[in-house]
Amino acid sequence: METRSLKFVAEACGGEIRHGSPETAVAGVCIDSRQAARGDVFFAIRGGRFDGHDFLDEAAGKGVAAVVIERAAGGTRKAAWREADWKSRHGGCAVVMVDATRAALGRLAACYRRQFDLPVICVCGSNGKTTTKELIASSLCAKLETLRSEASFNNDIGVPLSLLRLSASHRAAVLEAGANHPGELAPLLEMIRPKIGVLTNIGREHMEFFGDLAGVAREEGRLAEQLPEDGMLFVNGDDEWTEKIIGRTRAKVVRCGLGRANDWRAEGIRLEKSGTRFRAFGPDRIGPEEYRIPLLGRHQVVNALFAVAVSEELGLGRSAIRDGLAACQPPKMRLQLWESNGIRILDDAYNANADSAIAALETLCELPLEGRRVAVLGDMEELGPHSEAAHAEAGRRAAELKIGQLFAVGKMARVTGRSAREAGLARVMEFEDVESAMIAVKRFLKAGDVVLLKASRAARLERMGGALKD
Repeated sequence: METRSLKFVAEACGGEIRHGSPETAVAGVCIDSRQAARGDVFFAIRGGRFDGHDFLDEAAGKGVAAVVIERAAGGTRKAAWREADWKSRHGGCAVVMVDATRAALGRLAACYRRQFDLPVICVCGSNGKTTTKELIASSLCAKLETLRSEASFNNDIGVPLSLLRLSASHRAAVLEAGANHPGELAPLLEMIRPKIGVLTNIGREHMEFFGDLAGVAREEGRLAEQLPEDGMLFVNGDDEWTEKIIGRTRAKVVRCGLGRANDWRAEGIRLEKSGTRFRAFGPDRIGPEEYRIPLLGRHQVVNALFAVAVSEELGLGRSAIRDGLAACQPPKMRLQLWESNGIRILDDAYNANADSAIAALETLCELPLEGRRVAVLGDMEELGPHSEAAHAEAGRRAAELKIGQLFAVGKMARVTGRSAREAGLARVMEFEDVESAMIAVKRFLKAGDVVLLKASRAARLERMGGALKD
């Protein structure tokens, strides 16, 4: 955050300055006392495992300019803040008191965002948000100083922290917004105030809470509703829900995809050992132009096409877009390809649903290789009553694609494995936990093999990746 007064912070948060001068300069925002720096304002966020109020002394000891705490904090078990004690121990550290620090962080970010006039792109959708955000940002960075949200900072903590990194030097911003439950997306979009929206697709995400695809579309379609009339909505023109969603927007609509009816389409897709090439055709006879991305999978081409279309709209030339896309690095554990002891690991263990699992299996089967294709499929979380069908579908698809060996891991391993066998895949092993599977997978693999790791983050399949590096 650029330097602002404590008065600005307190008013934006809807808080009360209980100690310190309103003119105190604040030059940054943090929620982790371990990362606190001199001049920051520390927000004491209550989380599932930690309460920031328990770390006020640590933050103050690092020279933060102020702390933002909840009014109820003084009554907690550890008596996190008492005015007299605070003045004697940390007299130089100001205190702002609010009702709820998490909500206050969002209010501060929303107020701060309104002080900047620049193109803000928001990426939503069921699959590919982070990768699409990275592709767009990488493309824009070739010509424009561009803010991007870090990693998958797409919730009511990550979005504010991203917005609070805006500065006068930025000429564009690319953020992602996600939702696990109905009603979560709209407040994030109000905070971001995007001029350009990118909706990657509607897929079977968090079905435990959204109920069905219609529920997913209702939530993700909030992006269409909240774009301004002079804004632009880039959508996947091949998605079955697209027409219903574009009926909800006032903004100009641009369709991207593989079908010929799209405004921007891709052809000539070729997977290479470490990337993908494609030709892009745009409206008004723009193209064809060949691009290469260091990412794997046909579905990544549509993500890259969004980056091409958005960058063209913001005035970047083809050469800059080409260089930017080629420089994009795959986000960690999202179809990230790396090698160890002659074995190539296709690491997609960050998250999973039925659609992304099938896309990962198809990518595995398109890769050139010398040895065998091996899939390690862990549990897909937050699918509710759709869980068994989704795991069975993944196992069946692994068989149809003629995967050389399937290792099914977790609570749903038997469902995945049984479905694969019934579909004709004989080489299947099932394990209840990652630790047992690790031993079997390491013994099985040999130089020349390619192995896919795919599961929801809760399955902690990244431990398998760590074991394969040893």
